[in-house]
Amino acid sequence: MQGQEIEARPGLWLPTGTMQGVCMSARPVEQKVTLQDLKRAIDNKEFELHYQPKVSMVTGEITGAEALIRWRKNDGTLVPPMDFIPLAEESDFIREITRYVFGRLVVDCAVISAVNSSLAVSFNASGKDFHDEKLTEIIVEAVNSRLIDAAKLEIEVTETVLVDEGCARKCLDQLAEIGIPIAMDDFGTGHSGLVELSKWPFSILKIDQKFIRGLNESAKDREILQASIRMAHQLNMDVVAEGIEDEETYRVLQEYGCRTGQGYWISKPLPFLEFILFLKQYKNLPAMPIGLLYMAQLDHIQWRKTLIDTALFLHGSGENRELKNLRGSPELQHTACKLGLWYYDAGRVFSDVESYRQLEQPHMELHAIGKDLLQAARDHCSMTELAALIQQLSEKSLQVLEVLQALENSLHVDQYSVPEPLAE
Repeated sequence: MQGQEIEARPGLWLPTGTMQGVCMSARPVEQKVTLQDLKRAIDNKEFELHYQPKVSMVTGEITGAEALIRWRKNDGTLVPPMDFIPLAEESDFIREITRYVFGRLVVDCAVISAVNSSLAVSFNASGKDFHDEKLTEIIVEAVNSRLIDAAKLEIEVTETVLVDEGCARKCLDQLAEIGIPIAMDDFGTGHSGLVELSKWPFSILKIDQKFIRGLNESAKDREILQASIRMAHQLNMDVVAEGIEDEETYRVLQEYGCRTGQGYWISKPLPFLEFILFLKQYKNLPAMPIGLLYMAQLDHIQWRKTLIDTALFLHGSGENRELKNLRGSPELQHTACKLGLWYYDAGRVFSDVESYRQLEQPHMELHAIGKDLLQAARDHCSMTELAALIQQLSEKSLQVLEVLQALENSLHVDQYSVPEPLAE
């Protein structure tokens, strides 16, 4: 999207015709990096941040960026992260680098917010950054001093952080409590599962790019990807797909219900000033969040099943149980169930579609019937009354699903319709 590109080193792409052009970036780094080199790089302020945009697959708008460290020596040579990050990790110097990166990020974010105040910027932290509380204290102080908005900052950590149930857990909990979203990066490359995701304060799941790139080659990768997106949705986590390298992949991920994407098809990581220019010149990508509509239908079917199961359990119980004390009970507020959350949030992109506007009333009526059903079950009504209310609920549920299906059909028609030829 930014013109011709050349790959100077894996993971380091620079546009031609800029001050960071081909000659400087193409120079090989022949000498092995030492710890002293890393210390001098910090002293000389040679580390810089490049920013890879993230795009909402619901609206097509830029919603944020990932800050990626780059080492530019004074002679213009770029040292690839793979040439120094492993050494930094082994020596624990990665903690110094992360703190340096965060300081640069705070400065850059002030400018980014002036251009687009809605963007959230993420940065990568190592598991070793949370072996003590120093980085956490620095971040908390920056937020409390209003140097950076917690809601506009995201921290990405890999599954290696899960090894430390002590200090790391405490630090991430503290950061999440002040409003900073925590992302599990490279999900699918390690051994994390539902237990870990539920125990730790993750609100974002970044699916490893190997699954994204395997979409067209492996049916198993496609199944894993869809299951991961659905799992994250059930856990109320946002999903970011990294490694989007073509429009077809972008479209498929939309159909799967992925909310956010990043990759070279959208943009490569950009030097700070080029990123600012990119923000000013950006035109929205295609928005077709049909995957979230599929999710909404599945959510509704699951809600109906849970409500009926709960009613039958209450009716068969010999006690008058309070619903709020019943584990796994369904959400009774129409604005707070998963379908309602979709309708009043991501679903609003369909607000000009008639079938979308027709959904609110039957959905509200459905929840009213649901409340009556559970109350009758608690009062141990007759089976005839219970069956009649379940029938009412099912009929209203079918009405809701019919409206959702009509909305889905209208989207398919809009997506694949061919304009009529002009009359001669």
